[in-house]
Amino acid sequence: MTRDEAVAHIQMQLGFRTTLSSSIISQLQLAQQNLETGPTLPWFLISEDSYIRTEDGEQRVPLPTDFLEEADEAVLRYIPDDLSAENPEVDLIRDEYDVLRKNYMDTATGTIKTGPPEAYALFGEYFRVFPTPDDDYLIRMIYYQQDDLLTTNIENQWLKYIPKLLMGLAGKQLSGGPLRDQVAFSTFDAWEKEGRAMLLSKEIRRDISNRNLQVGGPH
Repeated sequence: MTRDEAVAHIQMQLGFRTTLSSSIISQLQLAQQNLETGPTLPWFLISEDSYIRTEDGEQRVPLPTDFLEEADEAVLRYIPDDLSAENPEVDLIRDEYDVLRKNYMDTATGTIKTGPPEAYALFGEYFRVFPTPDDDYLIRMIYYQQDDLLTTNIENQWLKYIPKLLMGLAGKQLSGGPLRDQVAFSTFDAWEKEGRAMLLSKEIRRDISNRNLQVGGPH
């Protein structure tokens, strides 16, 4: 479903008020931003593989500009340049910054040890890599990313997978606020609940599909 199609569906519930197009678009954008800063993010916001190189002597690796949060099941990975290396990918240990700083401190010099990446911590606007890189090492990351904002007539991931959730939230803001339309508000509230239920159902199905379920538990 495209943005303009979503606008038309919301307008229909608001008595076909064509003058509300700009307000509806603004509320769709706001609803998306609120969802993407919520406590739980959906699977369709997980990024493709993203790559960045460390800098020699620089512990900080900047977060991607569209970064929302880490995916629990995908830690950062160091990719050795040597294709004949024993391990073509090395999962980095994820831990607290203070813990890693203590573990990788060279007590003789009072500085962080240097070498290829082994561990990292998310700290502020950066990933902090330990030990401090002594070369430009290749890092692979997968993370939850911001979806395309509905500034143009596109179909983003929210409208592709859970359109009623986004439309329900946007419609509620309009009908329950300046328009005071309780009938429309009830409809949009039902859309939001249906969208959240669908999202939860899909998340559960995807989670189960990745597990090897056996009667009586694992053998």
